[in-house]
Amino acid sequence: MFFGLWVFANKGIKKAVYIHSASLREEVLEKILHTREFLKLQGFDLMVYDGWRSLELQENLFWYYMRLFTVKNFDLQEHFNDASSTKDIRECYNHLSPEVKKLTFEANRTYVSWPTSDPSYPSPHSTGGAVDVWLYKDGEAENLGVPFDWMKEEAGAFYHLKIKRKRFSGNDAKICRNRTTLLLSMINKSFTCYGPELWHFNFGNQMDALVKGKSACYSYIEP
Repeated sequence: MFFGLWVFANKGIKKAVYIHSASLREEVLEKILHTREFLKLQGFDLMVYDGWRSLELQENLFWYYMRLFTVKNFDLQEHFNDASSTKDIRECYNHLSPEVKKLTFEANRTYVSWPTSDPSYPSPHSTGGAVDVWLYKDGEAENLGVPFDWMKEEAGAFYHLKIKRKRFSGNDAKICRNRTTLLLSMINKSFTCYGPELWHFNFGNQMDALVKGKSACYSYIEP
């Protein structure tokens, strides 16, 4: 069963401002609400940035981030400069050599799943069991060292725990504490994290099942 989540950012003690809505599985929504209560005891809050996605949206995001990030890592951005739509980006991609197409496709899939409704490996967000979240305090996003949807190594869920790493600009110690707070709060409510993205968590879908060594209880769904 699906439930819509009205997402708010607290502004002061009593005032709340509506931001956007997202759809999640009922059990996932309950866990998110419990996580928020847990974080509030520590003076923080939780903002949901994304939940269920349609296959159309998932494909649009795949090609959008292909152009925005992935092709730059392969010095291919000039081939995509004039591509503004999903169709344009896909056509530019199809003109690449088979070897380069495979490399860029797999690199992009690290951060944006290819859209599929196949019951054995559906796109995580299309199951309603994947959620993108961010740590908030007093109605403002906390500094986690990277922007949301950043597609580089420092966006990894465990990057801040590495002995050899680049220090975050600003208050590195506070940023690391913020990241740990978010990670442990979500894990405490039975979510599993996705290694390359500190904001992405799963429950009940195939990614979650892989980490826990269990069978998935969610597959592709439409609200």
